[in-house]
Amino acid sequence: MSTGIIFASIALYKIRTFQVSDLDNEYSGQNYIAFRIITIVSAAVFCLMYLTLATNDSTYLSASLLYLLFKADECFSDVLYGIEQRNERMDYIGKSQIIRGIVSLGGFSIPLALTGNLHMALVCMTVCCMLVTLLYDLGHAHLFGPVRPHIALPKAYSLARACFLAMVASLLANSIVSVVRQYFGIAHGDEALGIYASVATPAVLVQVAANYLYSPMVGELSRSWKHDHAATFRKKFLKVLSLILLVVGTLIAVLSPFGGALLEIVYGESIAPHTYLFPFVLIATGAIGVLFYVNDVLVILRRTRTMLTCNAFALVVSIASAYALIPLIGMNGINFAIMLAATLGSLAGSFVILRSSNHH
Repeated sequence: MSTGIIFASIALYKIRTFQVSDLDNEYSGQNYIAFRIITIVSAAVFCLMYLTLATNDSTYLSASLLYLLFKADECFSDVLYGIEQRNERMDYIGKSQIIRGIVSLGGFSIPLALTGNLHMALVCMTVCCMLVTLLYDLGHAHLFGPVRPHIALPKAYSLARACFLAMVASLLANSIVSVVRQYFGIAHGDEALGIYASVATPAVLVQVAANYLYSPMVGELSRSWKHDHAATFRKKFLKVLSLILLVVGTLIAVLSPFGGALLEIVYGESIAPHTYLFPFVLIATGAIGVLFYVNDVLVILRRTRTMLTCNAFALVVSIASAYALIPLIGMNGINFAIMLAATLGSLAGSFVILRSSNHH
């Protein structure tokens, strides 16, 4: 899953926000689809090299590759969602993700329960999600224009250059979590890392909630910025930020008291000694969600150099604080390192956004 985060950062190439905020239609839907295929292939090559260097365990390698196939489908469907969002039909996206959520959960858990084979579960989950892409997503994206991939080399180069710094910045932001977790895994072993990951995985709900609160606002923020409505843009930016903080705070307050019991229901009594981590995992995940929002607004402003600088700073903070905190407080050191890094990165990015809107 940590490798999947790296794969997704390269494959998505931070195009979605750029695509939705492309109000002048500089690139067509076909261009974005073709470019997404190029980035998926590039991410696959990079991650294959990364995995062969990171491990010589054939079981780990094969399971990781199957999971990357699942992530490749997820990344491809994202570009189709971008087409639908540009045409203000996010209801199609919502229905797709409801179906995808049901079939991925069933497609993974049922084969795993019947066979006990992780590889079989990953294959079934991937096939189920690919069918959703083929039978639902492509058809609905086609309502707004051709979906056959097509891009000329100069256009591909132009798009690659336009989003390159944003992609690297996104990779750095995602690496905040991956690098800290992998450092912990090296220091304390795969079993300890697996326990932490088991507690942390359900907390992704908070990050997803933050993402889907601001995603529909990308178009509106872009229009406010493009038409020189600086005061309106600033007001909307702060309003969405406040809403994210409110919802994330509410989710943390509601889920924290019941998290331990829910984790025991899912994983059994063996997880009980580690449920104390859950509230801190929720806060860390929420902080990452806020950082991603600030990053997307910087993309709208086309301030990708600033985004890169803020995320590089946050990654350095996460590594330094993990190195200091994990030996002192164990697993919770992961959470505090992520919280500190994401908070400082978000504050730096927000300062630039507000300053830019004052001078726009």
